[in-house]
Amino acid sequence: MTPDWAPLGVAVGLCAAVAVLEGFLTGDGPKTWYPRLRKPRWQIPLWASILVGLIVYVIDGFVAYRVLTAVPSAGDRAVALTALVVVMLLNALWNYAFFEYRSTLVGYLGIIGFLGPLLVLQIALFVYEPVAAWVHLAYTIYVLAYDVPLFYAIRRLNPGP
Repeated sequence: MTPDWAPLGVAVGLCAAVAVLEGFLTGDGPKTWYPRLRKPRWQIPLWASILVGLIVYVIDGFVAYRVLTAVPSAGDRAVALTALVVVMLLNALWNYAFFEYRSTLVGYLGIIGFLGPLLVLQIALFVYEPVAAWVHLAYTIYVLAYDVPLFYAIRRLNPGP
Protein backbone atom coordinates (compact mmCIF):
# COMPACT_ATOMS: atom_id res chain seq x y z
CA MET A 1 0.00 0.00 0.00
CA THR A 2 1.49 3.33 -1.07
CA PRO A 3 1.19 6.18 1.42
CA ASP A 4 -0.68 9.32 0.47
CA TRP A 5 2.31 11.66 0.24
CA ALA A 6 0.60 15.01 0.90
CA PRO A 7 -0.94 13.97 4.26
CA LEU A 8 2.31 12.22 5.16
CA GLY A 9 4.19 15.45 4.48
CA VAL A 10 1.73 17.41 6.60
CA ALA A 11 2.03 14.91 9.46
CA VAL A 12 5.84 14.87 9.37
CA GLY A 13 6.00 18.65 8.95
CA LEU A 14 3.68 19.20 11.91
CA CYS A 15 5.79 16.99 14.15
CA ALA A 16 9.04 18.57 12.98
CA ALA A 17 7.71 22.10 13.50
CA VAL A 18 6.47 21.36 17.01
CA ALA A 19 9.71 19.55 17.90
CA VAL A 20 11.75 22.59 16.82
CA LEU A 21 9.43 24.90 18.75
CA GLU A 22 9.67 22.68 21.83
CA GLY A 23 13.45 22.60 21.64
CA PHE A 24 13.59 26.37 21.31
CA LEU A 25 11.14 26.98 24.16
CA THR A 26 12.79 24.54 26.56
CA GLY A 27 15.99 26.57 26.80
CA ASP A 28 18.83 25.48 29.07
CA GLY A 29 16.66 24.43 32.03
CA PRO A 30 17.10 20.70 31.42
CA LYS A 31 20.88 21.14 31.71
CA THR A 32 21.12 23.80 34.41
CA TRP A 33 18.09 23.79 36.72
CA TYR A 34 16.40 20.41 36.40
CA PRO A 35 19.44 18.29 37.39
CA ARG A 36 19.57 20.12 40.76
CA LEU A 37 16.01 19.13 41.67
CA ARG A 38 15.34 16.22 43.98
CA LYS A 39 13.50 13.46 42.12
CA PRO A 40 11.91 10.16 43.06
CA ARG A 41 14.06 7.04 42.70
CA TRP A 42 11.64 5.59 40.18
CA GLN A 43 12.12 8.38 37.63
CA ILE A 44 13.32 7.01 34.29
CA PRO A 45 16.80 8.12 33.15
CA LEU A 46 17.28 11.03 30.76
CA TRP A 47 18.00 8.79 27.76
CA ALA A 48 14.68 7.01 28.34
CA SER A 49 12.85 10.35 28.59
CA ILE A 50 14.34 11.37 25.25
CA LEU A 51 13.27 8.04 23.75
CA VAL A 52 9.73 8.55 25.08
CA GLY A 53 9.67 12.02 23.52
CA LEU A 54 10.68 10.59 20.15
CA ILE A 55 8.04 7.87 20.43
CA VAL A 56 5.41 10.50 21.24
CA TYR A 57 6.29 12.36 18.04
CA VAL A 58 5.98 9.12 16.06
CA ILE A 59 2.57 8.54 17.66
CA ASP A 60 1.50 12.12 16.92
CA GLY A 61 2.65 11.78 13.31
CA PHE A 62 0.76 8.52 12.91
CA VAL A 63 -2.36 10.06 14.44
CA ALA A 64 -2.14 13.12 12.17
CA TYR A 65 -1.68 10.91 9.10
CA ARG A 66 -4.61 8.67 10.05
CA VAL A 67 -6.88 11.64 10.74
CA LEU A 68 -5.95 13.21 7.40
CA THR A 69 -6.43 10.00 5.42
CA ALA A 70 -9.06 7.93 7.24
CA VAL A 71 -11.61 10.45 8.53
CA PRO A 72 -14.01 11.11 5.64
CA SER A 73 -15.76 14.24 6.90
CA ALA A 74 -13.84 17.51 6.63
CA GLY A 75 -15.54 18.77 9.79
CA ASP A 76 -14.60 15.66 11.76
CA ARG A 77 -11.02 15.88 10.45
CA ALA A 78 -10.86 19.51 11.56
CA VAL A 79 -12.04 18.65 15.08
CA ALA A 80 -9.60 15.77 15.54
CA LEU A 81 -6.66 17.56 13.93
CA THR A 82 -7.30 20.73 15.96
CA ALA A 83 -7.40 18.69 19.16
CA LEU A 84 -4.10 17.04 18.21
CA VAL A 85 -2.39 20.34 17.38
CA VAL A 86 -3.63 21.88 20.65
CA VAL A 87 -2.22 18.96 22.65
CA MET A 88 1.10 19.10 20.80
CA LEU A 89 1.42 22.86 21.32
CA LEU A 90 0.43 22.64 24.98
CA ASN A 91 3.07 19.97 25.48
CA ALA A 92 5.69 22.31 23.99
CA LEU A 93 4.40 25.25 26.02
CA TRP A 94 4.51 23.16 29.21
CA ASN A 95 8.24 22.76 28.68
CA TYR A 96 8.60 26.52 28.33
CA ALA A 97 6.56 27.24 31.45
CA PHE A 98 8.27 24.60 33.59
CA PHE A 99 11.83 25.41 32.58
CA GLU A 100 11.47 29.18 32.10
CA TYR A 101 9.78 29.76 35.46
CA ARG A 102 11.84 27.03 37.10
CA SER A 103 8.87 26.13 39.21
CA THR A 104 7.80 22.68 40.32
CA LEU A 105 4.37 24.13 41.05
CA VAL A 106 4.03 25.38 37.47
CA GLY A 107 5.18 21.97 36.23
CA TYR A 108 2.64 20.07 38.32
CA LEU A 109 -0.27 22.42 37.62
CA GLY A 110 0.66 22.42 33.94
CA ILE A 111 0.45 18.62 33.80
CA ILE A 112 -2.92 18.68 35.57
CA GLY A 113 -4.21 21.36 33.18
CA PHE A 114 -2.91 19.36 30.21
CA LEU A 115 -5.18 16.43 31.11
CA GLY A 116 -8.33 18.19 29.89
CA PRO A 117 -7.17 18.80 26.31
CA LEU A 118 -5.46 15.40 26.26
CA LEU A 119 -8.70 13.64 27.18
CA VAL A 120 -10.66 15.72 24.65
CA LEU A 121 -8.22 14.54 21.97
CA GLN A 122 -8.47 10.94 23.13
CA ILE A 123 -12.28 11.03 23.00
CA ALA A 124 -12.29 12.76 19.61
CA LEU A 125 -10.00 10.07 18.24
CA PHE A 126 -12.23 7.28 19.53
CA VAL A 127 -15.21 8.99 17.92
CA TYR A 128 -13.60 9.79 14.55
CA GLU A 129 -10.63 7.41 14.07
CA PRO A 130 -10.46 4.43 16.47
CA VAL A 131 -7.19 3.03 15.06
CA ALA A 132 -5.43 6.31 15.86
CA ALA A 133 -7.21 6.40 19.22
CA TRP A 134 -5.86 3.01 20.26
CA VAL A 135 -2.33 3.98 19.25
CA HIS A 136 -2.58 7.35 21.01
CA LEU A 137 -3.95 5.71 24.14
CA ALA A 138 -0.40 4.57 24.97
CA TYR A 139 0.63 8.23 25.36
CA THR A 140 -2.48 9.13 27.36
CA ILE A 141 -1.83 6.25 29.76
CA TYR A 142 1.83 7.28 30.04
CA VAL A 143 0.84 10.81 31.03
CA LEU A 144 -1.71 9.58 33.57
CA ALA A 145 0.39 6.76 35.02
CA TYR A 146 3.86 8.34 34.90
CA ASP A 147 3.94 12.10 34.24
CA VAL A 148 1.26 13.07 36.75
CA PRO A 149 2.75 11.03 39.62
CA LEU A 150 6.27 12.10 38.66
CA PHE A 151 5.56 15.81 38.77
CA TYR A 152 3.50 15.41 41.91
CA ALA A 153 6.53 13.70 43.52
CA ILE A 154 8.94 16.34 42.20
CA ARG A 155 6.67 19.07 43.59
CA ARG A 156 6.55 17.36 47.00
CA LEU A 157 10.35 16.90 47.05
CA ASN A 158 10.97 20.52 45.91
CA PRO A 159 8.20 22.63 47.48
CA GLY A 160 9.61 26.05 46.53
CA PRO A 161 8.05 28.31 43.92
